[in-house]
Amino acid sequence: MATTGSRTTHGGRARGAAAAVLLGPGDLVPERPFTDPEEGMDDLLVMSRMLALEREVAHTWGPEIDGPGITEQTDEGRRQLLAVPDGRALLKARDVTAVGFFGCLRDGVDHAILFDHERRIAQTFPDYAAAGFLSYLDVGPEHGRYGNLILFWTPTVPEQWHRNPAHSQAVEVAPAHYEYIRLHTGRISGPFMGAGEVQLLRTQYLDYSGATPWRAVRTWA
Repeated sequence: MATTGSRTTHGGRARGAAAAVLLGPGDLVPERPFTDPEEGMDDLLVMSRMLALEREVAHTWGPEIDGPGITEQTDEGRRQLLAVPDGRALLKARDVTAVGFFGCLRDGVDHAILFDHERRIAQTFPDYAAAGFLSYLDVGPEHGRYGNLILFWTPTVPEQWHRNPAHSQAVEVAPAHYEYIRLHTGRISGPFMGAGEVQLLRTQYLDYSGATPWRAVRTWA
């Protein structure tokens, strides 16, 4: 590795399928520009807009709301899906864990299966409310990027979520549909309905453009 100022440049690939390159807040991987920290900051702005949109919707709910369930709409080719299994739990939530998914879709591929998987996953959301799941907001695709924001009331993503069969199936088909993925984990301090913003803690990068997947993990603090 070579160092330029306070930012370290990493040129190596992960060794083996399970290995991941470890990155600090300012580290660069020049041959994989999608991992640039500035891309993470752009994603953070999108996550903030999605959070603001979700709060705006929540402000329209009555005090006895159980949950709007799943709402889906399309506007000029942009699709939006919001799933909330328990509206009251979201309104009362504090110190929320936020997960932001951002993927670059491959050209020349029929991505309809992704939305089929998403709908199947959405149907399972009520099963994970007790484990910590609060909401799922999907916006896109826009300019070839597909992103969503998932919120949990637990301090970390619950293990039960990773064992969701529908979620596992979506992970399996990802390499055929995405060039790369950025998966952010962050925190929203204070009440969900307050003014707290998303603070990035960790980002996982997945590059499917080569013969074997490449992985990296960035710690932001």
